[in-house]
Amino acid sequence: MAFDGLFLYKMSLELNILTSGKINRIIDTSDTDFIFNIRANKDNYNLLISLNNDYSRIHLTAKHYDAPKEPKGFTMLLRKHFEGSVIEEIKSYNTDRILIIKCRCYNEMQDKSNKYIILELMGRYSNLIILNDDFEIIDSYKREGISENSRTLLPHAKFEFLETKKFSLINLSIEDIIKIVEEKNIDSPKDYLNYFNGLSNSVVDYIYNSKCPYIELYNLVNSNISPNTFLNKRDKLEFHFFKPNFNIINTYSTLSIMLDDFYYEADRLLKIKQKTNDLASFVKKQINKYELKILKLEKDLNDATNNDIYRLYGELLLANLHLKYRGTNITLLNYYDNKEINIPLDEKFDLKNNANRYFKKYHKSKTAITHINEQINASNDEIKYFKVLETQINYGSLNDILEIQEELIELKYINKQIKKNKKNKPKLLTYILNDNTKIIVGKNNTQNEYLTHTLAKPNEMWFHVKDGPGSHVIVRKQDNSILNEYEIRTAANISAYYSFAVNSSSVAVNYTLIKNIKKIPGKRNCFVTISNEKTIYIDPSKDLIDKLMVEK
Repeated sequence: MAFDGLFLYKMSLELNILTSGKINRIIDTSDTDFIFNIRANKDNYNLLISLNNDYSRIHLTAKHYDAPKEPKGFTMLLRKHFEGSVIEEIKSYNTDRILIIKCRCYNEMQDKSNKYIILELMGRYSNLIILNDDFEIIDSYKREGISENSRTLLPHAKFEFLETKKFSLINLSIEDIIKIVEEKNIDSPKDYLNYFNGLSNSVVDYIYNSKCPYIELYNLVNSNISPNTFLNKRDKLEFHFFKPNFNIINTYSTLSIMLDDFYYEADRLLKIKQKTNDLASFVKKQINKYELKILKLEKDLNDATNNDIYRLYGELLLANLHLKYRGTNITLLNYYDNKEINIPLDEKFDLKNNANRYFKKYHKSKTAITHINEQINASNDEIKYFKVLETQINYGSLNDILEIQEELIELKYINKQIKKNKKNKPKLLTYILNDNTKIIVGKNNTQNEYLTHTLAKPNEMWFHVKDGPGSHVIVRKQDNSILNEYEIRTAANISAYYSFAVNSSSVAVNYTLIKNIKKIPGKRNCFVTISNEKTIYIDPSKDLIDKLMVEK
């Protein structure tokens, strides 16, 4: 991706909105990702820093990320040094993929000092380094002795930036760039990559499609941003702060909003895959396994339903015992249709014993039909169950899916030892419409069961997408008044959004009172029956969901 040095320089300008902001809280959302909650200019901002090998980045985020119950050791270190501090400056270093965040801190004696966060966004070499006022290393996310760059990243060592002989584009005038181009005889895309710091292939491709590359390069450094996602030459989605001349997919108002959209879903799926041993793949394999089982059972059922032929063979053999015949087959007259029929025989037995074997096979086949139908029904139930889980994984957060994993372990689908901790109440996603009304969402079977059968009150309204897997949704009003049209449509929209039909239009959503919801005897608690329901048709809207307030 094009998170190059020039992009980070533009991002640093966007992040200047955080200058003079106070860092209130620092959390980790995974082993590599951290969120800084910052109060600046009378607003709250969430600054996401990711050191993920594939998705290293920094930007403001409006997305919801789950924090683990126990913070990591490095998170505690960040809290110790930076919670309560004030951001004095955010700047990039020499248009490299390095960002410097300078903070004003106070110790227990209220003595003022400066500390620095050095962020190096370099793929698998990404790092976050904490420095004191003297640029000595307090600690770093990745510690190294003498590295291949001949620098040391250990506590108390003097910090040194990664140096380069390339030219930094910051503060270069157009005359400076022309002079460098002429002196170094720069006349190819490769030359631009070799002599100017912070450029990626996408930037060089862009300037080389212009009339004058060095003028276009100067304009890129000094012009306003126009964040876009676009398809590159290999038809892969890419992003940058400028507007390319072709294949634009989306245009955004800020770099942060663009990166929020670009990375959130891919990042969510990657974290889930890492934390759950790719639960989505396991669920898909289970669906395929039971679908294949049904195909085999249906073949067995077809064979078993043709069992009348065995009864006929037995009857005809008994009617011809006088023939005293032994052999591998016999041709007899079928007195039902007056046609001859060939009957296979076991030559070790006489006609009577062969007849008895066919009658036994006939009765066994009749019994098998009942058993096979039971197996087909059970397999269909398994498919329905795993398709419910498949849908829940598609829209679930990491915590939601870890609960699904625990459910599968308890049901013995997954062989894994887990600690028998005291069961806590599921954490439910809650949207706030106003002081009086909340919409509560269950995003997996554990949450759905708790929400519908324990938390919800009899006269609260329950919503669920019709004829398919999805979330259980209830509307809770403090005054127990009747729902108005806006509340019904919003709850229906949320129900459709967190369902298999999220990408459909005119989605049918059923709604009824909780007292009309009943468990199905003998079925898993994720399946219920409803009565006295009404149906509303709704177009799921991501924009509406994003605008709703979420209870923290």
